[in-house]
Amino acid sequence: MIIDLSTPNTRAFAKQISTASLGDHSYIVVVGEEAVAIDIQRDLDRFEAVLDGVDANLVAVFETHIHNDYVSGGKLLAEEHGATYVLPANTGATYDHTPLPDGETIPVGGWLVRAMHTPGHTHNHTSYVLESPQGPVAIFSGGSMLVGAVGRSDLLGPDHTERLLADQYASAHRIADTLPNPSIVAPTHGTGSFCSASDVADTTSTVEREKLQNPALIAPSLDAFALSQKMGYKAYPVYYKHMAPSNLLPLGAPPREDLPTITRLDQVGEATIIDVRPFEEYAAGHLPGSLAFPGSTDDAVYMGWTLEWDSPVVLVGKRSEVQEARVHLIRIGWDAIVGRIEPDSLDLMADGPLATTPFITFDELEGAEGTLLDVRDPVEHLMGVIPGATLVHLAEVSVNPSAYVTGDVLIHCQGGYRASIVAGFLEAAGLQATVIYDDLENYKGQLVSP
Repeated sequence: MIIDLSTPNTRAFAKQISTASLGDHSYIVVVGEEAVAIDIQRDLDRFEAVLDGVDANLVAVFETHIHNDYVSGGKLLAEEHGATYVLPANTGATYDHTPLPDGETIPVGGWLVRAMHTPGHTHNHTSYVLESPQGPVAIFSGGSMLVGAVGRSDLLGPDHTERLLADQYASAHRIADTLPNPSIVAPTHGTGSFCSASDVADTTSTVEREKLQNPALIAPSLDAFALSQKMGYKAYPVYYKHMAPSNLLPLGAPPREDLPTITRLDQVGEATIIDVRPFEEYAAGHLPGSLAFPGSTDDAVYMGWTLEWDSPVVLVGKRSEVQEARVHLIRIGWDAIVGRIEPDSLDLMADGPLATTPFITFDELEGAEGTLLDVRDPVEHLMGVIPGATLVHLAEVSVNPSAYVTGDVLIHCQGGYRASIVAGFLEAAGLQATVIYDDLENYKGQLVSP
């Protein structure tokens, strides 16, 4: 997406680069013959391709905050281009960088990028205001003001949440009170990000529009805002606890060499076998004990949520399927991908028959035997549950299946994806799992309150 920021005398625009696997947006901002980059992930090829096409010299790379959801590639990009690497002030980062306190600026193409301290998502969070000689034109707001939402304030733990909620409220009001109404709001967190406190409606906005829809700006008080935010906080991936520490240390470039092809089970060693094929293919036949993480924008998120962090994994799938999953894992700093298995090799590798996973629709649920397991988030459960279902979050039952179920199990979520992941863990624990691979909207019965 191109965001036009030009004035009569200056070519200026921002290229928004979305990362669906994280629910995030990065930016290459061009002013005249110079460019800056904001909130970049580790897979740099796609950012280099954009830079190659904009005919501008990269002069600075910015981070709005020490990220909790991915490992940054910003320092690597800055080093490759000899650009200044800019962080918010007082982050504690141990590598060379330029801290930019509130109000300080970095020039780009005759314009300025001005730091605006906007705590709330994290304590040091900083947004960056792009200013032409005539005044502000855009704010790159990271995890502060989002589109009809704000970044969540609970990721640093309960001891920080109340203070950060108050800061987030104040930061949104500062943005609204400081910037002209037409100013573009270009956030980092968007649809699908666990860093957002609520659903995000679009990828960009304006200050004027946010005054009409942003929860921090339309709430009657700080207390009302804080309560509404906390009610919407869903569980977030446990791998997040590894992200900020990783982003405070120098991290090398991700591995680029081809993965070795594995053809025998004894080559797997201690690695976990992860099947990234479409669920229907996994269900029709997979290696016993292997886990299902069908390729999607969510695959790495749920791997990081349920598996031992950065433990060795072997990926099953076609070359393109494996490569996509590998990129998703690399973005969260998971480099321990030690091999790949071609689907055509599964029959030859197995000691006996391939395992299968039965799946049904909600129309077929009546008469099916087993414990009904609803693995959605507790916030989703509040919208209604099937009578008699056992309610447990995907991550909890995956890590310790026997604590929640015994015998035959029927698993559902909202659309079937999370249920397919849980099925692999239950099978590995010796349980018989049937996946309801269907949208919950197709359930014909009456949902009830949990």
